[in-house]
Amino acid sequence: MDSQQQYEALLAKWGYADTTVEDHARRQKRARRAKAVVAFFKTTIKTIKKISARPQQLGQASH
Repeated sequence: MDSQQQYEALLAKWGYADTTVEDHARRQKRARRAKAVVAFFKTTIKTIKKISARPQQLGQASH
């Protein structure tokens, strides 16, 4: 029995479950979500800046 199996057997004996893999997956998922949110806001802000920097010509087009 290797050390990992001993560790898992000890955890099971004490009534604990090894959730290392699940915890890692949860952290990865949370990090991906956070990265997606940050990218969305960066893109949104960039678009707003680009639109507001563009010269306003709507009123002049009707003359």
